[in-house]
Amino acid sequence: MTTHADRQHDGGIEDAGRRPGRRALLAGMTGAGALAGGIALGTRTASAAPAAVTAGPADYVVDVIANGADATGRTPSDDAFRKAALQLLGGAPKTGYSPKKVLLVPPGTYLLTQPDSLLPITHGTDNPGVIDGISISGYGKRLSRIVYAPTTPNTVFWTNDDRYKNIRFSGLTFEGRDATATFNLALSSKGKGVQDTWYTDVEWHGTWKAGIVLDGPAGTSNLNSEMGWDHCQISGSYADAFLVMGGKPAEGQQDQFLNYWFRDCKVEFQSGIFVRNERGGSMNFIGGSYILVDEESTGTFFKLNANSPRNDSVMRLYAQGIRFEVRGKDHKVIDSAWYKGTITFVSCDDTANSFKPFAPGATPHVYRFNAVNPSRGPMIRYQDCALLGSHHVTTATVTTAGKVLYDGCRFADMTTAATALRWTGPTPWYEFRDCLGEGVRIPDVKAAQ
Repeated sequence: MTTHADRQHDGGIEDAGRRPGRRALLAGMTGAGALAGGIALGTRTASAAPAAVTAGPADYVVDVIANGADATGRTPSDDAFRKAALQLLGGAPKTGYSPKKVLLVPPGTYLLTQPDSLLPITHGTDNPGVIDGISISGYGKRLSRIVYAPTTPNTVFWTNDDRYKNIRFSGLTFEGRDATATFNLALSSKGKGVQDTWYTDVEWHGTWKAGIVLDGPAGTSNLNSEMGWDHCQISGSYADAFLVMGGKPAEGQQDQFLNYWFRDCKVEFQSGIFVRNERGGSMNFIGGSYILVDEESTGTFFKLNANSPRNDSVMRLYAQGIRFEVRGKDHKVIDSAWYKGTITFVSCDDTANSFKPFAPGATPHVYRFNAVNPSRGPMIRYQDCALLGSHHVTTATVTTAGKVLYDGCRFADMTTAATALRWTGPTPWYEFRDCLGEGVRIPDVKAAQ
């Protein structure tokens, strides 16, 4: 599997075999997308295409307006989107089919009221065809807006049931208007699809039950993997979570939740959970601003559960260069029950409200070493971070694996290691190196095990 986290944010195409850079993506929009939109609006002609391009826009673009969509949002556009999706998919393709067109959503607001209007819910398990390569593009968030206001409760906006892989969404806003609705349910089994889904310059806001739920059929391993969010915005409210990894926690076979990247995203939601992880995985969160907006609500950015029985898999969370803003005493940056793996925060800051009265009593980082294996926890490292309140670890027995390490960190509200890190149960394995407290230096300390 490829690694997206270390790719350069260059001005064009990245190294061979890698995903295009942002300018290349924009170039694609101003080439294929903007050309098609311009022709639809009567402002450009096919002669404006580059000389090397011999096909006309209709050969590679499916425009939802051309299929009858109402860009004012006054009337539902479900039928128009379904018609456009059928054109995009070319009918009933066979295994290995790659669409030759891009689904284009021009500027405007589009009202959808029925589930699976964006893409059909053909089951890959019933139909052996896997669609390899889907691209749905707008002209930018807030410019191309899709509103989902279902007429019945407990629906899913679009479902990927072992059907689509290598999917690209870009330049779109999705607004939810039903607290029981889910944006996407991705169901994957071994040998099928739901690999490599990427969202670029996409926004979610409004009211949802959940954003994206990753799951798999009972009795088989799944391959919900290789997913990324680049310069996206997650706002609104979520009764469950924006990203749910393992919709059925009791299923022990769900062991392939691997490789996720959030890069330079703006996460500003009212309440709920940002990521609820039931099955481990390798998760990278690089840059961006993460804010829990409602001061009176409860909310958590990273909720990491570990359920048993289950097949073992990687457990890894890496956060770098993120500014977290917790605004209430019940807000959490992380609440983890992982019993192994690594959790790393590098150059992160959650001290924006460290001056407020609630800050000294807040515990925005919580680790439950006793949740699954009573003597084990992950290796937890904070490097060059600025931290609000204190952190808390719960242990049941002497820790035989798992450690909490603070290296070059500043605690805005505490003055000693004993107040910066608190625990319930036997003393966990921990270490402070070159850290500062509120106006003082915290002496180095290493708890022996």
